[in-house]
Amino acid sequence: MTLGLTPRQADIFAATTTFCEPRIAPESIYGLIHRECFTLFGDEMFADLFTDVGRRSVPPMIVAVVMVLQRLEGLSDREAVERFTYDMRWKYAAGGLHFDYPGFAHTVLVDMRERLRN
Repeated sequence: MTLGLTPRQADIFAATTTFCEPRIAPESIYGLIHRECFTLFGDEMFADLFTDVGRRSVPPMIVAVVMVLQRLEGLSDREAVERFTYDMRWKYAAGGLHFDYPGFAHTVLVDMRERLRN
């Protein structure tokens, strides 16, 4: 599986950012992760976990944000992926992804934990 790159089109004019910015406190976990996600979980930090061949992965930054919020909220893998799919705060935290950014299979979280352990 090759490294999926984090979408960089998220900006101040993205619908999620425009909607969430005035509603989410900057000091909340969602505001903090939104500001720092590209620094904390840059694509280059995960490059050695993936090969150069195969289909692209879900961008590791997105998976890392989901894993952090999952742990903080005490959710199962399935619950965390569902929350990411439907909760705009999670998409905001993951760099301001658009409302319709697709979810992913819960097994992606299992795979990422395994990659991080090895």
